[in-house]
Amino acid sequence: MDYIVFDLEFNMFFKFNEGDTANPGLKNEIIQIGAVKLNEKLEAIGKFDLLIRPVIYKRINPYVKRKTNINTRRVVQGTPFSKAIESFNSWIGSEYILCSWGHDDILALRENCLFFGFDNLAFNKFINIQQIYMNLRSLAQQPKLESVVEGLEIAIDSPFHDAFSDAFYTAEIFRKVFDFSDDVIINWEKVQEDNELKIEELKTQIDKATIYCPECGEFVPKDGEVTKKKKYFAFGHCVKCDLHIRHISRIAHDKGEYSIVSNNNIYTTDEVSE
Repeated sequence: MDYIVFDLEFNMFFKFNEGDTANPGLKNEIIQIGAVKLNEKLEAIGKFDLLIRPVIYKRINPYVKRKTNINTRRVVQGTPFSKAIESFNSWIGSEYILCSWGHDDILALRENCLFFGFDNLAFNKFINIQQIYMNLRSLAQQPKLESVVEGLEIAIDSPFHDAFSDAFYTAEIFRKVFDFSDDVIINWEKVQEDNELKIEELKTQIDKATIYCPECGEFVPKDGEVTKKKKYFAFGHCVKCDLHIRHISRIAHDKGEYSIVSNNNIYTTDEVSE
């Protein structure tokens, strides 16, 4: 069994021209895959580094360009995702555990595979190296890769925010903190499917919230309401206090659990609602 420590750089929607809109099926489009393959002794036995040509968000978002130093001229020379993911899948082999720093990259990888119709990559074995480090140091907030590399005194020989460089640094952290416990390996595919079902269930409940005045605690009838993705807004007027009340309910994620978090607050009528 090999450990595939990978990192991604991805591009996202940016309104360059009037009328531009995001594709609802793909939030982040992968533009670079970097990975290090480790054997069971955590010895490096291979590396993977490939730039990918985007087809949905073809122009690089200015924020992404500043962060990664990847520009549009570079990615147009890249490999199409379909060929890139086939190469990656072939390179990782048949017995592997995907590993990354946090959840963002595994989410983007799965999202891109689903969007482009690639179903040969297995997500049933995954290790979140960031979470291992957080548990080891009893951290409540997610630390940045850069700060952990510096804290563990890992030599910085290449810039951060390059997929291969970040994969290399993550692999170095992995060697220092991993205890080979099976408890850290999760079935990411099942976790995501369960999460998606839970989110859909919560979406059916989110607009059933009741408005109360935060000043007097009395019930406030709804004068208007709107639902946006994972958020629900409702508005009302407390006659007793002569106050305008805005209610917000959202689907939140904390410590692996999804739930609805709600609050009622006072606002002025000239405020712009979200």
